[in-house]
Amino acid sequence: MSDALMFWPMLGMALLTAVAWGVMGRRRQAAVRSKAMRLDDFSGRGEVPMSPEVSVSTRHFANHFEIPLLFHAACLAHLALGVANVVAVALAWGFVVLRALHMREHLGPNRVMRRFNLYLFSTALMWLLWLHLAGWIVLSG
Repeated sequence: MSDALMFWPMLGMALLTAVAWGVMGRRRQAAVRSKAMRLDDFSGRGEVPMSPEVSVSTRHFANHFEIPLLFHAACLAHLALGVANVVAVALAWGFVVLRALHMREHLGPNRVMRRFNLYLFSTALMWLLWLHLAGWIVLSG
């Protein structure tokens, strides 16, 4: 199996981040156009009240620089060490699929328990990806 297959889930996660960025941008623009917010409200000089749609999309975009960062690091470590096998690629794709479902839930109906479970299971897959790498290092060392 080609180690390069580990690249594709990373690209998938990057595309999800781009979608989250686009949704956040559209929602912010709509809030400014409707005069619900002013452009200056996004200056970062203080907290301003945001509509739920703007607030959720902003938090969701920020989430892409939390657990997914550990995912990208794990994938890159697998690639660098030549450990990207079928198990690692399956775990990586599972993470991306669950994060896509999490995004759909968070930016859509936003049912908290459903969203939490998607977050929990996707994060568990990310930790399993790290355990897979650690196991390989211990067993091959």
